[in-house]
Amino acid sequence: MEKRTLQKLGLLCASVALCSAASWWSGNNEAEQSVQKLTEQPVVEQMQEIKITVCVSGAVAKPGLYEVTKGSRAQQAIELAGGVTEEADMDRVNLAQLCKDGGHIKVPRLSKARIKKKMEEKKGQKATSNTAGLGNYGNSSDAGGRSGTEDNRIVQASDNNSASNKTISREMKISLNSASESELTQLPGVGAATAKRIIRFRREHGFQAIEDVMKIPGIGPAKFAKMKACLVL
Repeated sequence: MEKRTLQKLGLLCASVALCSAASWWSGNNEAEQSVQKLTEQPVVEQMQEIKITVCVSGAVAKPGLYEVTKGSRAQQAIELAGGVTEEADMDRVNLAQLCKDGGHIKVPRLSKARIKKKMEEKKGQKATSNTAGLGNYGNSSDAGGRSGTEDNRIVQASDNNSASNKTISREMKISLNSASESELTQLPGVGAATAKRIIRFRREHGFQAIEDVMKIPGIGPAKFAKMKACLVL
């Protein structure tokens, strides 16, 4: 009887010991897994969360302090400051410079002489663009091989000479869309070269209103006022 009781007590103790060991092992295993997850987190991801503060000044739109991610370049900080102005001397800026916490990124300005030269070049480019936008009427060559500039001089001279000798009745109407070259030369201040330009414009664009005739080089508001009463579409 005593032997059986001792055996039962032995088995009970062994069961308790096994349960305790299993519980300890399970808890220890969970702790190890947690530590493993933390150590497996990428170092790059941890670094991306680190922010630093840099000062951006000089030829930028909005100088001041800016917060960037650690490892950022100067270009990113300058972009946060609104980008560079027209006065910026980009030859003296290292856009690949690494940003450091508490660092200073200064964008130097051009000298007054270089700024003046840059503005003059910009104005010259704008003037060239505007001249090119006038189209082919002022620059193209006519059938005789003369350039538009030379033709303008000849037209002005011949038209001025012929204007004093030319008279036209207000009852006569000249159609811009159908009149011949000789009929167009009857208009005040219109010579042969100007008549050819009118016909060229008509062929390429057509006249939607009599005021369109002022788009022809050599015909301005004053000359249009003299011929207006005689014009029809």
